[in-house]
Amino acid sequence: MNSTNIGILNLLYQGHFSQDDLALYLDVESKTLFKNISQLNINLKDLNLNEIEIKEGKYHLELSQCQWSYILNNKEFMSSEDIIDYLYLKFIFKGFINLELEKNEFQISRSSINRYFLVVKNMLAKNNSSYRYENGKGLRLVHLSFQDKNLFCKKLIKLFMKTEFLISSSTIYYNIFKEFQINELSEKLYRIFIFSEVALTKFVMAFSLALKICINTFGGFKFNDDYNESERYNNIREVIEEELKNYSSNYREQIFLFLLNLKNKENFYEQEIIDRGKILIKELKKQFIIDNIEKGFKELLLKKLYMSLFKYENNILKVYSSKLNSDDKRLLKMLDESLIKTELKIYFYDKVVILDMLKKIIIEKNKKEINNILLLFNEIVLPYDVYLKENLQKQIPHVNIDIMPSFHLKFNYSNCIDQYDLILSDEKYQDSNVEKISSFNYLRVLEKIDKKAIERGLSSLFTIKV
Repeated sequence: MNSTNIGILNLLYQGHFSQDDLALYLDVESKTLFKNISQLNINLKDLNLNEIEIKEGKYHLELSQCQWSYILNNKEFMSSEDIIDYLYLKFIFKGFINLELEKNEFQISRSSINRYFLVVKNMLAKNNSSYRYENGKGLRLVHLSFQDKNLFCKKLIKLFMKTEFLISSSTIYYNIFKEFQINELSEKLYRIFIFSEVALTKFVMAFSLALKICINTFGGFKFNDDYNESERYNNIREVIEEELKNYSSNYREQIFLFLLNLKNKENFYEQEIIDRGKILIKELKKQFIIDNIEKGFKELLLKKLYMSLFKYENNILKVYSSKLNSDDKRLLKMLDESLIKTELKIYFYDKVVILDMLKKIIIEKNKKEINNILLLFNEIVLPYDVYLKENLQKQIPHVNIDIMPSFHLKFNYSNCIDQYDLILSDEKYQDSNVEKISSFNYLRVLEKIDKKAIERGLSSLFTIKV
């Protein structure tokens, strides 16, 4: 099965999509999807399962959870890329492979299995790993290079992210990795990370699971151990020792060091993809006219770009339905231009997430230029609302906030328009310079400030681009 068909199934498992939305998320031409869906329906019909239908302009596939588990994990629904990944992972993990047995496993011809494994051979040769043929038995791995250790780990991460950390008995990988008790291990790791107060992303969880297999296969990896002897981490070590007491001391130690590296913001991502992410950030700063990005935002954006590039290169398609307004579409076009210039590709959903981050950066940049705010009130208690004033002072200490009765604007209109960057009122005005606010809750005021900041930023950006 081709990767587009697999992608369609993965998307329909996550929700209902129009043809145009499917094309966006899969990064394919909309007109080609009809043929793919027709092919899928033939496969589904052969299995006596419901077929893909269009309801109210959107594609639906109604299956039970058990049926979904079957088609998403069954070898008959694996793409060529999935089969190649499986052969690569199994060969390195076992150190030996018999292609005749694999041919029978997939019920394909000898020429097909040889064609798939040729890709594996080429990867190993490129990475300077070696193997030998044992007459009448199969192929045995002789040397595993550092590059293939990294690639093996990446393909495991891909597997765990795709399967949501669950290797069910219906998947072809179950018999290979069942001894690792992945499902139980993921729960233990979750408790460890929560206790350690380290952000547990899907990528971090997938790497932590992959690390267990990598340790058993070739000893794992070397982490920075500068923080190892610090007493302030003793409680984390104790929790790891307790949760992972049935696992090897090597795994417990590497998980401990990995956690400390994360807590101290050490980078463990693949340098090649990080470099591509930095090139893209440089182009985005130019495209969106952002001189400087605050350190926290820059780190967050780089991590998101890394994950987006990793997901695209490994065909990991996880989406949520997203709606774009006219401004979002213009920003998306600018993002696409940056991707074209840097010759990089990411999935549509990741573009939407990156746009949200870029908008936050634009907001923070323009928020600094909002220095004076006028609150016009009808509600008599507002001038005495100490809670409102104190919270606004904490959140936006650089902003001067004046509170006046609503009729103040009538007698001082020109001065108000000139003096204040933002005027808010709980009374509706027929004036574009006054924003209506439902209540003077400090969070509502902050929302209005953010709205004004993004409007200013986009207005300036779009004017320059035009």
